[in-house]
Amino acid sequence: MYRPSDVAGVELKRPPVLESWNARDHPDQLRLRKFLDEVEDAFALSDADGNLVLDLHVGLPQSKPLMSGGDLDNYLFPIARRLGAQRFDAVFGTKRHGDSSTVSVTRARPVASPREADMVVRTTASATSRVWKEQVRDACALAMPVEPIPGAIGIDIEFRLSPARNWSTLWKPAIDSLGPLLGVPSPGRPFTPNDDRIVRLGLHRSLDASLGWDIVLSVWWTTAGDE
Repeated sequence: MYRPSDVAGVELKRPPVLESWNARDHPDQLRLRKFLDEVEDAFALSDADGNLVLDLHVGLPQSKPLMSGGDLDNYLFPIARRLGAQRFDAVFGTKRHGDSSTVSVTRARPVASPREADMVVRTTASATSRVWKEQVRDACALAMPVEPIPGAIGIDIEFRLSPARNWSTLWKPAIDSLGPLLGVPSPGRPFTPNDDRIVRLGLHRSLDASLGWDIVLSVWWTTAGDE
């Protein structure tokens, strides 16, 4: 696991923009590209830069509840894609009330003695399959109390995996599989959890070539009051 950035981030002129799956000429896509252009211009990263940490603080108006301010992984993924996800050992996102948003890129600093994870699972199925999500969900259900933890929540996920993998493509399916923790509004859609409840998210990468195509996920969670 790695520490969040300890430097003041660059204040963004535009509010952070969520990932878009619309057509390339859709206004959401155009707005996202303009935002990513600003982020990329803020950091002079060379081809050799690696072992970095990305830290995004999303400022939301007081009128908008933090738990309805968009999913943090959907803010982080397009930034990592633009800057190069393989550069980063960890990415962090936080939603908070404020007039501005900031982003920083710094060198990765490991946590000396992280506490034991609340949940650990080694997945063996293809990461693009429903079975992979089911393996993560089942492990989460075993680790959880009977009912999902209420209120805002902070989550850290470590992905231990082969260097050959694009780890950023695993963020969304992993979080989508944490329904026993986050709650699922529709039982018929078990992989559509209440992930906008996550107000602090840390995603960590640990490289281990011996795993082959298996992936080991370790997950830590805290309630907002414990943040």
